[in-house]
Amino acid sequence: MNRHLPVILGALAVAGCAGARGPTYQFGPTEVPLHYTVEDHGALLVETPMGQQRQTDSTVATLVLELGASAAADRRVTTTFEALDFWVGSDGRRQHIGGGELLGEPFTGTLAGDGIITVTGAPEIPASLEALGDPSELFNDLLPPLPPGGDESAESWEHRVTETAEGAMTVETSYDGTASFAGDTIWNGVAARVILSEGATTIKGRGTPEGAPGEIEFTMSGKRITRYIWDPRGGMMLASSSSREAEGEIEVIAMGMTMPISYRGGSAVRLVR
Repeated sequence: MNRHLPVILGALAVAGCAGARGPTYQFGPTEVPLHYTVEDHGALLVETPMGQQRQTDSTVATLVLELGASAAADRRVTTTFEALDFWVGSDGRRQHIGGGELLGEPFTGTLAGDGIITVTGAPEIPASLEALGDPSELFNDLLPPLPPGGDESAESWEHRVTETAEGAMTVETSYDGTASFAGDTIWNGVAARVILSEGATTIKGRGTPEGAPGEIEFTMSGKRITRYIWDPRGGMMLASSSSREAEGEIEVIAMGMTMPISYRGGSAVRLVR
């Protein structure tokens, strides 16, 4: 027994140091995969000469997130869907589309210090999902914009995101906001900090979606607010919730017709294990 004592004491000392580490505001490699549930919804309203037309969409998914060791400025990231379901349609008529072909297929890429995941490798998107956009857009609120250099004393910092989705329409979304700490909270018994990001968003699109009388173009501008819950001891995101709204115009190019358009949506992300 005595000859093992130095080894046992060494192991206990290492464990004690690991457990006593201070708070961190930087992403670290995941010791075990993180499982998140994601719920996203939106409603698009177009004021046509025949009256209002409303289109809704919602998504429910379970994602597995793994962060690797840091390499240069970015960190390797792998995200896999465990569950993925979409619902789209107009009022009273909603269609369910399952994402079964993507389940278990990894999306790989890099994670920057501001929480932005850049996908560099992805499975082929099934034809049944192409019209719904890129499923990797669900990664947007999966991680918070941490302060530059992990500085927990920072009062505020820039948070900018630009995304382009290709499909029946090419849609570019840009967000220009500011993030800041917004107090402390308790999430499922865990002491955590709130990071709030709010700012302006612009959405532009052009293409010929299914059912359209021809090529259309639209531009909208509005605002987005996202509340992130960060565990500074565990070094992981516990939850996030986002609301977004925008208004603008849509044009049916061949007909020279312009109509008002508006959008309201939101999302919620929760760590489940």
